[in-house]
Amino acid sequence: MGPLIALLFFIAAAVAWAFFAWKPEYANEKQVSVFNWSVIGACTMICASWVLNMSVVLDAESIEKFRWPFAVIGALGIEILFLIFMFLVRNFWIFKPPRRPGSGWF
Repeated sequence: MGPLIALLFFIAAAVAWAFFAWKPEYANEKQVSVFNWSVIGACTMICASWVLNMSVVLDAESIEKFRWPFAVIGALGIEILFLIFMFLVRNFWIFKPPRRPGSGWF
């Protein structure tokens, strides 16, 4: 499971870098920063609850050796999907670009 965890860690680091690197340039920098750190805090709480849930669910002695790999794989997967979703929400809904005249469908 080591190579899978390493691959997911690399992807998670790339997604986190992209989340902070590609900010909407037309939005207030302070508001975007508050949103970004709120998202990171929420993601941390969700991943922590996943890890605690795995420590309860996989508590049997026969499957105890899989507890931490499954917890880490799940937390990295949650982080990747959550940051991608919040990136799309941030850039295209909350801080959407201003409308230009004539840029609509009609």
